[in-house]
Amino acid sequence: MDTTDKGFTEKVLKAYSNIEDPRLKFIVALLIKHLHGCVNEMKPTDEEWEFAWDYMRRMAAITGLERNEFLLFGDVIGVSQLIETLNHEEPGQPVGYALVGPFLRANAPFRARGASIASDDTAGVRVRITGRVYDFQNKAPIKGAILDTWQAATNGFYENQDEKQPDYNLRGRFKTDENGTFEVIGLMPTAYPAPTDGPVGELLRGAKRSPYRPAHIHFIVSAPGYETLVTQIFVKGDKRIEDDVVFTASENMIGDFQKEGDHFRLTYDCPLKPGVSKMPKAPIPA
Repeated sequence: MDTTDKGFTEKVLKAYSNIEDPRLKFIVALLIKHLHGCVNEMKPTDEEWEFAWDYMRRMAAITGLERNEFLLFGDVIGVSQLIETLNHEEPGQPVGYALVGPFLRANAPFRARGASIASDDTAGVRVRITGRVYDFQNKAPIKGAILDTWQAATNGFYENQDEKQPDYNLRGRFKTDENGTFEVIGLMPTAYPAPTDGPVGELLRGAKRSPYRPAHIHFIVSAPGYETLVTQIFVKGDKRIEDDVVFTASENMIGDFQKEGDHFRLTYDCPLKPGVSKMPKAPIPA
């Protein structure tokens, strides 16, 4: 049988033509078409196909509640950021949308205005972050918006990766006041490598790519009646921005961190567009 003949692909498509949900039917059909086209073009050997499904098996073997190798794979090949860009980016948008990443943890504690997300014994220089959440269209302040923030420690690990850190260290949720303003104390962001001890690490080494992410801090900003903003703030002047392993860092996600005595200060506003408010699924449970 000549599988390069369109008749074979059409036969497979017909087998899935009775899917009732229109969107699911469209996705499955498109996936079949592109996968068949890819296979016809690559013409993988039996050994290469065996490697492919074993590679996926090994990704599954280290995927669980604390780590998702499949999500990490999507990140490092640019799929995660591409989905964010397609769904949310608009010309002239002052703050960019970023991939969620594998380290968002559900139900971070609410903290008081101006509180620190870092425990007292967490090493590192502090940064005071202030700003305003406002309506992108009419510039009106948004009261009661929630900012969910998380970041890695100076050793490059998030608290779920490091048993020496307190529970929910460097994580927190904050609410804006009646003027839409907020204040958070965190650490000066730290660059760190993506996990490289699994199949994704093999891919990065094979591609001779650096596994590092530029220094950054994560924010998810949400409010009823507004599209949720998932973003990251990178440090102006960081040379790794051009070579972010997950292709996220961009000009509209860079913050100007200013030295102020023994700490840093950052002013960063978060505009929200009217829309449906929904939180992304947290890869790490509470």
